[in-house]
Amino acid sequence: MTARRVSSITRRMMVGMGFPLAALALLLGVGGAVTINEVVEGVNDRLLGASARAIAETLALENDEVTLDLPASALGMLENDARDNVYYSVWANGELLTGYPDLPRVSKLPDDDGEMVFQYAHYRDYRIRIAAVARKVPRINQPVIVEVAETLEARHALRNRMLVALAILEVLLIAVSLGLLPLAVRWGLAPLKRVLSAMGTRREADFTPLPLDYVPVELRGLVGAFNGLLGRLDAAMQGIRRFTADASHQMRTPLSILRAHVAALRSAKLPAGPAQQSVTDIEVATGRLQRLLTQLLALARAEGAREGGPDMRAPVDLVEIARAASVEQAPQAVKTGIDLHFEASGNAVTVLSQPDLAGELVGNLIDNAIRYNRNRGVVTVTVLDEGVVIIEDEGPGIPPDARATAFERFGRLAPDRGREGSGLGLAIVRALADSLGAEIELADRGASPGLRVTVRFPVPPAEKRSYDPVS
Repeated sequence: MTARRVSSITRRMMVGMGFPLAALALLLGVGGAVTINEVVEGVNDRLLGASARAIAETLALENDEVTLDLPASALGMLENDARDNVYYSVWANGELLTGYPDLPRVSKLPDDDGEMVFQYAHYRDYRIRIAAVARKVPRINQPVIVEVAETLEARHALRNRMLVALAILEVLLIAVSLGLLPLAVRWGLAPLKRVLSAMGTRREADFTPLPLDYVPVELRGLVGAFNGLLGRLDAAMQGIRRFTADASHQMRTPLSILRAHVAALRSAKLPAGPAQQSVTDIEVATGRLQRLLTQLLALARAEGAREGGPDMRAPVDLVEIARAASVEQAPQAVKTGIDLHFEASGNAVTVLSQPDLAGELVGNLIDNAIRYNRNRGVVTVTVLDEGVVIIEDEGPGIPPDARATAFERFGRLAPDRGREGSGLGLAIVRALADSLGAEIELADRGASPGLRVTVRFPVPPAEKRSYDPVS
């Protein structure tokens, strides 16, 4: 199946409303043209009929002869800018009394007193409009017929002007409607943009439902479905975290028992050979598994803290937190032959954080620096007065193109794949930093090989200062 091309809502609405507007404009144009023609014909016919009646009103009988007084105003009212030609004729008992003898007669003569008949005809290469009125004169057997005719230039000119004005108004109406339609669509879609903004600016793993207070009725079904999806994702993530935590917790007891038996076998002083090597392999594998479970528990706890809840951060001393983390990692440094240094100004450095989570964050970074350092290398932990902790090592570092993925779970760089580790250390650090509102930056240590990790903790507003990283 070929995918259908999806157009924008604005374009769809312009097409969907443009054609109906064009059809409506066409209907209005046809109806307007008919109305204009009727109005023009009616107005001019009334003038033409009034001229005929004005002549008929002057008919009289004198000495048994029909007489009339042709007033100038009778034909003068038909004068116009188009200078139409005006013709007339008066007939009594079938004889022409006055006027143009060759002026066409109407096909149906009026036979009642005051009856008016209109008709189109051709006269002297012109199309004309004739108005005929009947007037009864005493002692005359048949009504006297008065006809007045005029050419149609003024009618055509007036009708054309009105049609052009109608066409211009319709074009303006369509143009203005189509011009305002995109603005109206954008205005109408503004609530949708607010909903999309609320969706797009959510923190990672934030499954709280969107409020429906500002959502229009038409979008509440969409937002309700989105909230339902968030609820299902939250339930799934909670289940994964519970499984990870429960599995890690349940496996710690058998691992502890296994390590105790391995220690007992060690104390039994097995002879050198395959048995002793097997015990060594079991001890190493058990230690790795126990560390992995410990880090999985730490990651689950860090992600749980990152996903919200009340803000539990409070002013704490960063120097004490970093010093305690360094002291906790000191045995590991001594065991692996790493020289661990701690540096601080001696003054308390107040930051907004949670002591246990901040200590775990700094401790994981120190642990990574110890594990991935060179042989007999140095790890330096520095606390600056601006609420910044810097951990430096002399290991291979992390290439710039790999730093974006260094915080992914189980991510291992090529030089580190032969070393002991699970690839969860920096993932735990990222989750803890997000939950505490801290910023992490990876950089080269300087001219010498090694990695510098800079952690900036949020500080109370009164204690914020500018910080330039040490080059």
